[in-house]
Amino acid sequence: MNILPILWIQVSITFVLVFLRTHSVNRTLMKPPKDYKAKLLSVLSQPGNSIVKHLWKLGAIRRQLILLSSVPRLYTNEDDYSSITVSDSAEKQLLIEKLNANEQPTKKIYGFFHPYCNAGGGGEKVLWKAVETTLQDASDNVVIIYTGDSDVNGSTILQNVIDKFDYNLDKDRIVFIFLKYRYLVDSNTWSHFTLLGQALGSIILSIEALLRCPPDVWCDTMGYSFGYPWVYHLLRIPIVAYTHYPVISTDMLNKLLNQKQTLKVKLKYCYWKLFMLYYQHMGTFVSISITNSTWTNNHIKQIWSKADQKIIYPPCSTEKLVRTDNSTGRTNQAIILAQFRPEKRHKLIISSYGKFIEKNPTLVDKLPNLLFIGSTRSKSDEDYVKELREYGQELNIPDKKCKFMLNVSYDEIKDILNASKFGINAMWNEHFGIAVVEYLAAGLIPIVHASAGPLLDIVIDDSVGFFFKDETDPDFTNYETYKSLDVVLQDAINLDEPKRIEMSETGQKIAVEKFSDMKFNDNWQELVLNKLNKKDK
Repeated sequence: MNILPILWIQVSITFVLVFLRTHSVNRTLMKPPKDYKAKLLSVLSQPGNSIVKHLWKLGAIRRQLILLSSVPRLYTNEDDYSSITVSDSAEKQLLIEKLNANEQPTKKIYGFFHPYCNAGGGGEKVLWKAVETTLQDASDNVVIIYTGDSDVNGSTILQNVIDKFDYNLDKDRIVFIFLKYRYLVDSNTWSHFTLLGQALGSIILSIEALLRCPPDVWCDTMGYSFGYPWVYHLLRIPIVAYTHYPVISTDMLNKLLNQKQTLKVKLKYCYWKLFMLYYQHMGTFVSISITNSTWTNNHIKQIWSKADQKIIYPPCSTEKLVRTDNSTGRTNQAIILAQFRPEKRHKLIISSYGKFIEKNPTLVDKLPNLLFIGSTRSKSDEDYVKELREYGQELNIPDKKCKFMLNVSYDEIKDILNASKFGINAMWNEHFGIAVVEYLAAGLIPIVHASAGPLLDIVIDDSVGFFFKDETDPDFTNYETYKSLDVVLQDAINLDEPKRIEMSETGQKIAVEKFSDMKFNDNWQELVLNKLNKKDK
């Protein structure tokens, strides 16, 4: 899409926001029509399915029904975007009684904006643990999930959550609001000016969510911050932002400055700089700002300087991975648990491994075997794995020393982790690094790149694992502080068994104390729910 239409829409949006601010538009979307009770009673009194319709206040009516209902789940919209159907006879009778009694509801609706809630990744684990904790906090709490996963229904999504994460969710208090315009936040929709296009898309998607059912608290767990002004001006409700990584960072700007300053690079820098200023403004609307790691927290502090930043590490279920006996039954192999994408730098691991073998041919048998584990989501992923296999062969690495396991179940992964000695992560500036936490929890000795999450939050050098740097790092200067991976492999070989067991047990203790589901639960309660409850008093 051309930039001019995007800019025109963004300018129009700005004028609308100014209008909302100057005309004190406040919470009107939450208020149902004045005569809604009489019309609802009329519709509910009819036999059979009761179908409620309204031109633009359907979301406010849905909100009222959720607040009055004993089973809020019934008001999931599925694929019905223009009406609300009440079919359960007991529910209809309850609503009639409460409407006639003018009962004032006490429920509180937490709206979790997560358009890809069924993806099953680390971000979704944060979402669903936060949902579980929020529901357990009070029986009157109700959760709305704003999602674009229209290819499945709410029941299927919740079953996937149980199968994948094993979380205990009160299904009756979870409402799914399915959104039509998720494609607007997909990077594939915007072939040019992707950042600006996705920002526009997130605004439209946020407005759609507000219109379909306004909540009492807006919880964004995917980082779609450009909708915050709309949430603030239309509803005046608390905004909770859980940021996994900034949309744009100073690292990105500095990277451009270090490139050859062609006209294209200069224009791109101006574009990104203006976008950064736009992004900075979004932080002024945030009530509670949470980040997933020290690296992200440091960057968000620079960008959203007015917001108070707190860290809540992602729930890593470390308590389910801990093995009590670390002294026996472990194979001399190094696990690489990562999606098969170039930024995970599998090639760096293979090349370093090949370099070590070339320099130390007599130590090949002592070298831990490499076992790459990950999922292939597309033909390009499969081609990438094939390329990695061929690369290992080019470096004369024996097949038995370098193996690949694709699309392995989580139970199998746990068994492999519990049977291995080492875990490698080579990604540069990984914002957090759940795989590294899983290495620690399972008793593996992590060998990780010295940057971002693994460096600042997870691994303590020499106490629980080893760090390395590489000449291909964008910020590489020298090897004074950290060694290269091929040199660190020698340290792994030299690690005696008593020291390995000591490091393993120390790592497991750190993993459980800092990254368990229970720790996330306590932090979400303290830093989010308790603060929100204080504001209500």
